[in-house]
Amino acid sequence: MSRWYSANVLETQPGGRRLWRFSARGSRFVFDSEKTLTLQEPAPPAAVAKSWQSLVRPRLNIAWLPPDKVFFRAVQLPGADASEMAAMVELQLEKLSPLPVTHIVWSFYLMPRIESKPDALRTVIVIIAARSYVEEFLGDLERQGFLADRIECPGLDQLLSAKMNGDGLWFFPGAPGEPVLIAWHYGSAIQNLTLLPLPEGPERASQLKAHIEQIAWAGELEGWLTAPPRIHLVANSAEADAWRPLFMEWADHGVEVVAPAAPAELAAVSAQRTGTDGASTSLLPPEFGARYHRQLMDRLWMRGVMAVVGVYLLAVLCYFAASFEMKRENDRAHSELASLGASYTNALLDDVQIKLITERQNLKYAALDCWAAVAANLPENLTLENLYFNRAKIEISGTGDSELANDVYDFQNGLRKATDATQTNPLFTNVTLNYTRVQSGKTAWSFTCSIKSSEAP
Repeated sequence: MSRWYSANVLETQPGGRRLWRFSARGSRFVFDSEKTLTLQEPAPPAAVAKSWQSLVRPRLNIAWLPPDKVFFRAVQLPGADASEMAAMVELQLEKLSPLPVTHIVWSFYLMPRIESKPDALRTVIVIIAARSYVEEFLGDLERQGFLADRIECPGLDQLLSAKMNGDGLWFFPGAPGEPVLIAWHYGSAIQNLTLLPLPEGPERASQLKAHIEQIAWAGELEGWLTAPPRIHLVANSAEADAWRPLFMEWADHGVEVVAPAAPAELAAVSAQRTGTDGASTSLLPPEFGARYHRQLMDRLWMRGVMAVVGVYLLAVLCYFAASFEMKRENDRAHSELASLGASYTNALLDDVQIKLITERQNLKYAALDCWAAVAANLPENLTLENLYFNRAKIEISGTGDSELANDVYDFQNGLRKATDATQTNPLFTNVTLNYTRVQSGKTAWSFTCSIKSSEAP
């Protein structure tokens, strides 16, 4: 789920809507919350609306199309990749679709390849819906503030969550008023798939039996029905008690009841499948997806422009306010300066004199510090002959015994370590040995020492 940060699944029923929220955790979606809405109540903007954060934390909005508005078909096609499968399904749409091809939206789901039969045909579940209803459905969602990224069918996820592991007829009852989903599973593959509307009342059993006999007869002709169908009823205990009598009259092998997945579990399956690779099963027309993306980008651009304009206007206001205040301060300062002209001039003269006196005093102490440092570090075998002092440096020179030239370097190291009167700061920033020369049995030497600061007391 590295692409998605969260997912919302919206189910629409005649009595209202349900919204499930999921958060991406690693490679799967984790359930967060469930909320029940009326048909007129808008979806929570904080949960489903998209903003600039959607660019950093993508949010997947999935809307379930009502089951009675969807047609399922199962076809067997040669193994190929998804693009070739789409082309082959499109060639058969006129035969598969109950509506004119120009009036539908369709998608497909490619069932996994049978491992024991790598060369067998692959089952493709074709999903078909009327374009007019899908567009009307999307319009209702837009008015409620829900812009869908995918239009999915809960029947597909219900079918996948059943994990069919036996041949026979798999029967998925719908909610009251919804069609039932009937899947014929033979040879480790779904051979036929139908959404069958059944009326309430005594005619239900006869119509169901007639439909099953018709499909069974077609299966015998096509060769995939190899044994009488075993009934697998995917329903909870209450639904199973209501549907089981319809099968008992003609079900030779009895009825096996399989517990269905809860609605929240189906929503999690739908989010997981769609978030991983749900582009092929979505019934969202491409022009709607492009329009939603364009509207989001336009909205973000407009908000960005408005934010920039707002910041600019605020900056201009702050600039004028600061300029006005600075002008007032400047006028006040000029007035005070004019009133303090004479005292200010005297203060400048006093400041210059104080600086001169302070500088002289600092130079006096600096000269004394330099002289003390030279006297303290001069080895006994060296003789100081000259010491020149100015504001920034001293130059010293002298002679010494030529056989004890190392004393010159010791003297240099001592001067480098010399400290001022506070005993905390170095006295010299640099001690440079200008030369050492041997003349008449004596070693002549010279240093230049840069004083750290002439302002130190």
